[in-house]
Amino acid sequence: MGVWKIEESSDELFALLECGEEYLPELENLRSENRRQEWLASRKLFQEMFGGFSRISYRLSGAPYLPGQSLHISISHTKGYAAVLLQEHPVAGVDIEYRSNRVLKVRSRFMSPEEEACLDKEHEAEHLLLHWCAKETLFKMIGQEEVDFCRHLHVCPFQYAESGSFTVNETRSEHPQQYHLYFRVFPEFVLTWSQ
Repeated sequence: MGVWKIEESSDELFALLECGEEYLPELENLRSENRRQEWLASRKLFQEMFGGFSRISYRLSGAPYLPGQSLHISISHTKGYAAVLLQEHPVAGVDIEYRSNRVLKVRSRFMSPEEEACLDKEHEAEHLLLHWCAKETLFKMIGQEEVDFCRHLHVCPFQYAESGSFTVNETRSEHPQQYHLYFRVFPEFVLTWSQ
């Protein structure tokens, strides 16, 4: 897994890419400079981790995959950062979120009453961000449509810490599964990823 701090312009990032012309058709659809930076940073980070160019394709669900490769990929980005996870296990997921108090206003969209009851009030925003990231990671892992983050994605109670792991489970698929995720709280962002 890797994280890229985006300090370059989209032109600078494009110049860093190996086989950059291969990305032009997809890049032309991205109008915003921020979106172009995030997209290019994730490709550059992937190339650094993979050791060169390889095409990243997308399933109908929007999930990225590497055609003809045994590795599985997950990509995430937030204000000023991109994250990429490569793993051999087919259920890959990573999420990165910029630290802010905005999560306090949208908590009803993803937190169940049981999860709310276990929050650390002293680190409320960070604990909420970890729940949000965990559910985004789990959403990417299960590849299901029409997922309700409150009803279908569940974070088991865990004590707030700056790094560690916790258990999550989903009840959306035909055969519900339980997973173990890792997390880390940085000064500027929160990160969760699958094993």
